[in-house]
Amino acid sequence: MKGYSIIDNIQLNEKVTFIRVRPTDVSITIRHVFSTLTSISWLNDFDLEYVKKSFKARAEPTIQYLKEKINQGHSDAITTDTGEIVVSELARQSIISELSYLDIPIGELLKQQKSGNPGFDFFTENLSETILFGEAKYVNGINAYNNSFSQILRFIKEKRDETDLLDIRDFCSKNALNNVEKGGKGFVGAFSSTNISTKKLIENIKTNSNFIDACSHSEIICVAVDVWTT
Repeated sequence: MKGYSIIDNIQLNEKVTFIRVRPTDVSITIRHVFSTLTSISWLNDFDLEYVKKSFKARAEPTIQYLKEKINQGHSDAITTDTGEIVVSELARQSIISELSYLDIPIGELLKQQKSGNPGFDFFTENLSETILFGEAKYVNGINAYNNSFSQILRFIKEKRDETDLLDIRDFCSKNALNNVEKGGKGFVGAFSSTNISTKKLIENIKTNSNFIDACSHSEIICVAVDVWTT
C-alpha cells in the first residue's frame, strides 16, 4: 500500500501539466517513501560492475542519512525535516506512473554528498527525449509553488541543470543529453499544497511571474502534494 493517490492530472496547455497528489495515510506514505528511497534495485540496470559499485558508494551514505532524519521525526507526521523528501519522491513517482516518463533515482542518491547537494532534486526524461529537472519545496501552511519556481529560475541562471548532467548521464538517452546543450529541456515544480481547490490553485499558479518565466522552456510540470497539517 502506497498511502497516497493521484487526485488530478490536468493538461493545462500543449506543454504544461498539473498533477495533484494526496497522501491517504501519512504514516504509510512516509514508510513507502523511505522504502523506495532505500531500495537500490536500480543498480541492476547497469552491466558494468564498477558503475554499480560507484553508484552504491554514493547512495549508501544518503540512505543512512535519510533513515536517521526520518527516525528523528514523527513517523505519523510530515515535518519540516521530512517534508521536502516526501514532496520530491511523491512528485517523481507520480510523473512516472501518470506520464510513463523515465524512472531515474532521486538526486540525493546519485550525487557525491549525502546531503545538501547543490542542484536539482530529481530528474526524468519524457517520451520526446527531453530531460526534465525537478525542484521540490515544502513550506508548512502555504502553497509553495513560488518557492519551487523561483529556485528553478535561479538554478537555470547558475547553470545547475548543465552541471547535473554529469550525475544523470548514465540514466538518460544520448539524444536527451545533447538536447539540453541545444536548449531543449523541461522543468518540474513540485511543492507542498494546502487545502485549496484545484481550480483556485491552478488560477494562482498561472498568474505567478516565476511560473510564467519557466514556461519559456520545452515542458513544465506542476506537482502539488497535499501535505497540510490539521
